[in-house]
Amino acid sequence: MELKMHEKDLYPALEHFLENKKNCLLEYVGTELSLKRGKTNLRADVFGVSIEGEKLIYLCEGKKELRHRSFGKVVGEAVELLKYADYVYVFGSTDSFERDDLEDQISRCKTLGIGVLKVTLHENGNVVKELLEARRNKVEKMDKKEVLLRVFVKETDKPISDIIFQAAYEYIKLNYDTDVEMPCVKYIQVYNSIFAGEQFKERVRNVIGEHTLDDRDVRAEFQRRYGGSPYVRIDRMADILDDNICFTEAGMRRGKSPIFLD
Repeated sequence: MELKMHEKDLYPALEHFLENKKNCLLEYVGTELSLKRGKTNLRADVFGVSIEGEKLIYLCEGKKELRHRSFGKVVGEAVELLKYADYVYVFGSTDSFERDDLEDQISRCKTLGIGVLKVTLHENGNVVKELLEARRNKVEKMDKKEVLLRVFVKETDKPISDIIFQAAYEYIKLNYDTDVEMPCVKYIQVYNSIFAGEQFKERVRNVIGEHTLDDRDVRAEFQRRYGGSPYVRIDRMADILDDNICFTEAGMRRGKSPIFLD
């Protein structure tokens, strides 16, 4: 039996679709991702990141009921998302697509490269049908890095220290055989790997607000969050920038799939 829906009831079905049909990672799938920049305040209803050889960003925008005017509004919002994602989709409930006046909007989506998804909720399982496959966009490198950063920090209240922790984890995974050793990495190597260049630092501030990103200030922030944690051991050197971050087994389990370093 088909169920009566509210708008946000569609979100879990979209998340499941991204995980199972687009190979997005559960840890990087979610809803209501803010893409605010300056006076522009964008938000994607559902998002996902796939990491299979390369990082691919999926953003989805929709409404429970897509009528001709509201469909046009959703498409207009999706056009703005094209700047930030490899693939962009609009979605709506099954009832929306039983109308005959949406063909021109679907045709517009095809021209723009925006995919179209039809969502049906059933007692025995939800169904998302891909009416129109999205075409891949070319996203500016720094814009893509900013979106990936927004995905990562969405669930943390300590963004700076968690960025360093994740970057250290990724650095180790890229450079060491963790099956053989539980390696350490110098803090300054991690800092330089993630905060190299003022351009990215400015994007970080766009996401988390004004914050000093001086190497020593970031080191102090990391110490406050992880200095006494079960996830790392910090070996002190003469200069705190040369301190070693050494992961414990618990720390290696805490790290997420690589999202920052290539």
